Amino acid sequence: MGVGFARVSIFCRHLEKSLGFYRDLLGMVAVEDKVIEGPAAGALLQLPACRMRIVLLAPAVTADVVVGLFEISGVPLEEVATPSQGIARGQTALVLTTTEFDSVHAKLAAAGAKFLTPPVRYPKRQASERSPAGLYREMIVYDPDGQLISLMQIDPLPAGA
Repeated sequence: MGVGFARVSIFCRHLEKSLGFYRDLLGMVAVEDKVIEGPAAGALLQLPACRMRIVLLAPAVTADVVVGLFEISGVPLEEVATPSQGIARGQTALVLTTTEFDSVHAKLAAAGAKFLTPPVRYPKRQASERSPAGLYREMIVYDPDGQLISLMQIDPLPAGA
């Protein structure tokens, strides 16, 4: 049986705030924005009739969708608590790559984003089957819903490193 990646779906408290994060700060592109209402909207999630706005985001207009933002209204939902410090067992993190690490960090910092891990650098001198050698730059930030988002850029190792 083959399984492939389609996207990560985030059930947002405030979709516009999440769009501000993923689209405006990270530079993703909204490739679809739709609303589903009534019994069919809630059926998949075992909810009564509701309204669901769905925005699908990709790194570029022609790229595969990476993130789906879902805002459900018309029914009461519980809130997921963000750990008060650090990470917690069972928590997930979405890992995204960028080629504009410094400018993304500057945008996030200027917007007052909360970081779990500020930008760090670490060398990986030997390539492995699934990850190249290089100078890894990474930061982990919380999105507006408290989801951990790791942003990574892999640069060539400097000569002699």
